[in-house]
Amino acid sequence: MSQHHTPVSAPDYEPVAVDLRDYVQFDLDLPAGRRVVATDVVALDLICLEPQQVLEARTFTTADAVYTVLGGRAWVVTDDAEVTLDPLQALLVPAGVPHGLRNSSADPLILQVVTSPPDDVPVVPAGPTPEAVADRDRAAAREGVVDRLRRRLGSR
Repeated sequence: MSQHHTPVSAPDYEPVAVDLRDYVQFDLDLPAGRRVVATDVVALDLICLEPQQVLEARTFTTADAVYTVLGGRAWVVTDDAEVTLDPLQALLVPAGVPHGLRNSSADPLILQVVTSPPDDVPVVPAGPTPEAVADRDRAAAREGVVDRLRRRLGSR
C-alpha cells in the first residue's frame, strides 16, 4: 500500500487493467478474500463465500464500505435492516455501522468491496490467487512452445 495518494493526473501514472477472475478464491471452511488494489485512500477487495457461509459482524470505525455483488446473492445485515443484494446491486455501509454478510443461497457468492479509507479494514492477502498465477505461467509456457513450433514450421 502506498504511503501517499498519487493523483490520477500524475505524469507517471499508467492505467493497468486487472482481471478480477484472477482474484476469485473459495474456501469450503471460511469466507476467502483477496486484495486487488489499494492506496492510502481506497482499497478494492474481492470476497468469496460458499453457500451458507457468513462474514461475522464487524464495524469499520473510520471506513465507508461499498459492497457490490458480482455473482450470487448476498444478505447484508445491520442492527436496523436486512438487505438482499442480487448481481450488480450495491450497498453503501457508512463508517461506524455494525454489519455482517451471509450467503443463504445454494450458489457461490462473489463480492467486490471498496473501502475508503482502508485503514481499519481487515487485511486480506494481496494479489491474484496462486492458482491464477500458475495458470498464467502454464499458458505462457504453452504459448512459448507454440511460437517455437510456428518458427520451425515457417508460419507466423
